[in-house]
Order: sequence, then C-alpha cells, then structure tokens
Amino acid sequence: MICIIALVVFAVLGLFSVKYRNYFLEALDCVARRAILRKCTTSFDKKMKHKIVAKTSLLNKKLGGLVFKHFELISWAITLLMFASIIWTAYLAFFGLYNFFVFGNCNGPASRNACVYNEIAASAPDLWCLLADNWVWIVGGAAVVLAVVWFLFLRKK
Repeated sequence: MICIIALVVFAVLGLFSVKYRNYFLEALDCVARRAILRKCTTSFDKKMKHKIVAKTSLLNKKLGGLVFKHFELISWAITLLMFASIIWTAYLAFFGLYNFFVFGNCNGPASRNACVYNEIAASAPDLWCLLADNWVWIVGGAAVVLAVVWFLFLRKK
C-alpha cells in the first residue's frame, strides 16, 4: 500500500515544494479509494512503482526485478512498520507523560534515570497554567496551520 506512505511523505514535501503537491493529491485520492476497497483510478501506485523499480534497477538489476515482482508485499510491510512505529512512539510518549505527572519522572516510581520532561518542567513550572494562559496563541496557531494546509493542498485551483 504505497499510497499511505506516499501520502505522508508528499504531505511533508508538498509544504516546501510545488512539485510534490500534485503527488500528494494523487496519493490522497488513492488512499481514499483504497479505504473503500476500490482500485486507484489515477494509477498513482503504478507510477510510483515504476519510479522506485527504475531507481532500484540502476543499482542492481536482480534487486530491481525482485522489487518489481514483490512490490505490493514490500509496500504493505513498510506500511505496517510505519504504523507500528507510530503506535510504539505514542505508547512511549503517553506512559512517559503519565509517569511524569504521577511520579515526577519518566520511568515510574523510585526511578533515578534522566527524564526529558524535567527540562520542560524547569522552564515552565506549571505546565497547565502555561497552557491555560496561552490558549489564545495555541488556538490561533492551530488555525493558521489549518489555513496553510487548506491553501496549499485542499483548495480548488
């Protein structure tokens, strides 16, 4: 499922280069169609497959043939690894924050290991007050980010 990986990659690249915005829109259409179990009509997956296989074949012909033959399996494996790493990172971040707010460190009760959140707490002693005092800036910043995403990717040209 190369479309999901391409969607994430081209969303970031599209912020900085106009060249990748069309790829992002094609990947978005492909992901939306694959989510309802339809085939991609833009042939985006085939286009990306041919680009990747062409670059791989320049390095090694046999490797290029292997990638061409098993491209769907390889893309599913990379997609699953991407989601597994996102879930693992969210898990670690959640329990790190939970331990920090409950026990005062990242690693649970009676731990003396270093904690990343101690630096944040030292600069802003009461994080909840910091968020409550600056909610206007936080909401405004989120609105600006959403407006930029709409302007770059979602508006009709």
